[in-house]
Amino acid sequence: MAQKSRVLLTYASPLFNKNWDSSTERWDAALAAGLAAETELSAAGNSLYGSTARDWERMFYVNDNAFISEAIVVKLLASSTTVTTSLQSNNSWERSIRLASQGGQAGAGVKAPKSMIDLFPMASGKRPTAANNYDPFLFFKDRDPRFYRTFAFSGSYWPYNNSLSTAAAPTVWAYRWSTNATTGVAFSMGNDVPSPAFIRKMSSPTVSNASNFQLSGTDIIEYRFAELILNIAECYAAKGDIGNAVSYLGRIRKRVGIPATDNYGIGTLGDKYAALEACLYERRVELAYEGKRFWDTQRWMLYSDDAAINDQTNAKLGIPVINGTQRIGNYLHYKNGTSPAGTDPLANARASISVDPDAANFQAQINALATFYTNNFELRSPPTPMDNVSGVATPISWKSNYYVMGLNQSALVSNPWLTQTIGWKDGNGAAGTYNYQD
Repeated sequence: MAQKSRVLLTYASPLFNKNWDSSTERWDAALAAGLAAETELSAAGNSLYGSTARDWERMFYVNDNAFISEAIVVKLLASSTTVTTSLQSNNSWERSIRLASQGGQAGAGVKAPKSMIDLFPMASGKRPTAANNYDPFLFFKDRDPRFYRTFAFSGSYWPYNNSLSTAAAPTVWAYRWSTNATTGVAFSMGNDVPSPAFIRKMSSPTVSNASNFQLSGTDIIEYRFAELILNIAECYAAKGDIGNAVSYLGRIRKRVGIPATDNYGIGTLGDKYAALEACLYERRVELAYEGKRFWDTQRWMLYSDDAAINDQTNAKLGIPVINGTQRIGNYLHYKNGTSPAGTDPLANARASISVDPDAANFQAQINALATFYTNNFELRSPPTPMDNVSGVATPISWKSNYYVMGLNQSALVSNPWLTQTIGWKDGNGAAGTYNYQD
């Protein structure tokens, strides 16, 4: 039933629904499917697990009946210590995100672009703007509780099981310093990085760094209750039922501890377009790095604002087009002079700095880190852009036919009765004629 909700939501979205803005028929069907799935799952014991950001983080790595209540579809995995080698299935996510400074493999770590660092709400739930006291330099101050469970950043505590008993440290540091007045730089991590923050979401604090974290048995939740709640909120928004849309979004924010003030920071939404934008925004935050954003941009056709193709969804929702943009990175640079290569100028000063969202004095730790940043760092642009080809900045170049891929040529040749999608060549080299929006 939850899968049916997903399918009908996609069918109601602009990619397959030219009339998404003028007719509610498909949104009605998607909403009914979502509500039916919610009722069935709730009766079976599924729910938004917990009432704190700590619960939100733990549900990704603690496998028991309580925490798994969030899950609808799960990929079960195991480490080599619990199953025979022939049946072994490990989680490679941990291996790809854990830094070499923690015992991970060389070059590992998923760098967070500036757009994602600047995306998450403030602790009040309000958008991160100057008017709401957001400072891009001190990006870690006063943020949505999910921010500290989604990202590791310079000065943050990112625990793991140091089974190798090495000098690898659980506190993350990534910055550069100049080795002389004119040329040369050195790096606290041993390699250059274009970001002060890294993805830590869905990692486990108990996973071992043996074999560079290769043997993680952390399960993967492919579909969870929060996504279903967001599906329902979006359907309400598309129908113009702003009150119910905000109510369902509020459930997502309430669970992680965002205050109820001003609709959990969502505010008053003026029309259905603002409500839809709020739904897509919340999906980017709540479901970040869970593999959902690609499909959201596809079904809402957010790459370009073409009246003939997507009825200008970007303009109506107030969402900038993606085509022609690129991810921007920045890094922390030691601002107080130079230091010889190999001599970290902050090695001693940073020893007492570590920010842990589970600590009783978390806010004091944040304040100490802010002072440390202010006294020692400045933000600079990386010499090599995040998105590049041979070191040259390369923006996204999206074509309208990419929204729905064409059928494979071998399938078309073997089955001449199949019709190729518009924008792609058929088995004879002629232009495709099948319009998936009809």
